[in-house]
Amino acid sequence: MGEWINEFMAGEAAKIAPGHARGTELKYCVNRWGHKPTYYKFNPKTTRVSCSLQDGGFTKSRTMAHCHYSHATGNKYDEIRMSVELGGRKLKADSMRVADILLHEMIHTCAAFHGHKGAFKHIAQGVGLTGKMTSTVATDELNDRIKAEVVDVLGKYPHAKVRLVPRGQRGRGSRLIKCICTACDFNLRTTRKWINKASHELLCPMGCGMMTIIGYAPPIGEEE
Repeated sequence: MGEWINEFMAGEAAKIAPGHARGTELKYCVNRWGHKPTYYKFNPKTTRVSCSLQDGGFTKSRTMAHCHYSHATGNKYDEIRMSVELGGRKLKADSMRVADILLHEMIHTCAAFHGHKGAFKHIAQGVGLTGKMTSTVATDELNDRIKAEVVDVLGKYPHAKVRLVPRGQRGRGSRLIKCICTACDFNLRTTRKWINKASHELLCPMGCGMMTIIGYAPPIGEEE
């Protein structure tokens, strides 16, 4: 995919917006945004790609990938982190989607500090990414090329999708629940399993009477 970016930028391609000056895309970028032509080229020797959790940690994230620029990584490499939620082992279409997300991040390395505007938008639209620039998708033409030149050649993305649980939807787990005797302050912690077996009525072992269960109200219809 790096060749696609560099091929587009180095050659005479259709201009994205009317009024563009004739000449190579690299020259256009240099004239408009400055820097050297190499600034707008993808360099595989200074780019690393890995698979990791995104900003949501162990919970579901809205971010499918992220590019950390070399000035931030401190190792002179631009590091692209692909989300563990992206999988491609089952369907070629899934692998194609992974590829166009990766292409989006590769373009960031060709237009550092432009965000999703300026040179980034110019290059992205030129190689066949469309839609909202913060969450681009491949055009049909680009998808066909990804399938023919990447997936059919290299095979499917060798990573199974990791299912992360959205915030607020995680299971209740086995958290220990505090039970306290308000008369003598004796307290203990136990699981909801034993609270349910005791019909939510725990006696203080000191003989004071019923204990108060802190922070637990069994759902209606919960089985013992």
